[in-house]
Amino acid sequence: MHNLEIKFIGLDDNLHELVRQIDLSEWDGDNEIDKNDFTSESLEAYLCKQDTIFVICYLITNDVRNFAGMASARIEHKPSNFSKWLYIDELDVCSSYRHQGVGTALMRGLFESAKKNNCEEIWLGAETDKLIPNKFYKSLKPDAIDSVTGYTFKQS
Repeated sequence: MHNLEIKFIGLDDNLHELVRQIDLSEWDGDNEIDKNDFTSESLEAYLCKQDTIFVICYLITNDVRNFAGMASARIEHKPSNFSKWLYIDELDVCSSYRHQGVGTALMRGLFESAKKNNCEEIWLGAETDKLIPNKFYKSLKPDAIDSVTGYTFKQS
């Protein structure tokens, strides 16, 4: 039997240890994460930005805490009024811990954070060719599923 523990990360947390845990975790092509993608400096810079959220999930089995996934998000403010919304940027579950409730626990944590911060809605995007994540997000019963085209402009 296992339990899940959600932890919101702040600047006072041990970012070096967190990066070590991320690097030691099992990722695959669905995650698009490589070893050394994260550094304590990059995490610190991210957390220093106003209204950013970084949450991790541990899967606990026999009193052993295993890093199982993470998500990043930010609270956005519309320029035309005072409404706020939560934009979920990334949600990654370690390949060895999928289908064990980790993604759902991370999303619930983000939903709670949005509510606590008086966000009117939560938005995320997923590539249409990513079938498993799309099936997962649909299982959370969103209020709307939009068709969106994304554009990338690389700076040379």
